[in-house]
Amino acid sequence: MPREFIESLMSVHPFSDAIQSDFFSRLRIAKVSKGKLLLTQRDVCDKLWYVKTGLVRGFSSTDNANRNSDDITEWFAREKNFFNCTKSFVDQIAANESIEVLEPSELIYINRNDLYELYFKYPEVCNVARLIAERYWIIYKDKLRDLRFRSAQERIEHFSVQSKDLFNRVPQKHIASYLGISENYVSKIRTKR
Repeated sequence: MPREFIESLMSVHPFSDAIQSDFFSRLRIAKVSKGKLLLTQRDVCDKLWYVKTGLVRGFSSTDNANRNSDDITEWFAREKNFFNCTKSFVDQIAANESIEVLEPSELIYINRNDLYELYFKYPEVCNVARLIAERYWIIYKDKLRDLRFRSAQERIEHFSVQSKDLFNRVPQKHIASYLGISENYVSKIRTKR
């Protein structure tokens, strides 16, 4: 039962039984294996996901001078996190990032059309979505500030303290690309711990 999805929303603002029932009827569960791509660049994102168990990441691929593709990790989503490719989801355009499952995961999702129907039908759902979006915006701004104003050492130390579970779960190459530092530097910090 996808109860966790609704409970996360209701931690922001309670919903009536009617809204909960309508939401439940639209939610789906997916058990996904490690390495699976939920979305690839150039696809259109049509789902809002929630992590019940497991771990996923969003990343962009760029071609470097040698014509090899480098992945740049944009974000991680772990238990109790919502995720999607926001620009693609909202504007219904090709995604500029891919979404990869890093651990076997149980995910809950709602299709975009169903979610937008709920927005129009229940103003309180719209309000909760806005409040959650504001929280994620703050997280994004904090990350941007960290990348601009913290040294590589400060970024990795901050990440290892603030996201200790991710520091131990995520492959170091993804942590390095997320923080904009070398993989060797992440390895040195992990070894010290």
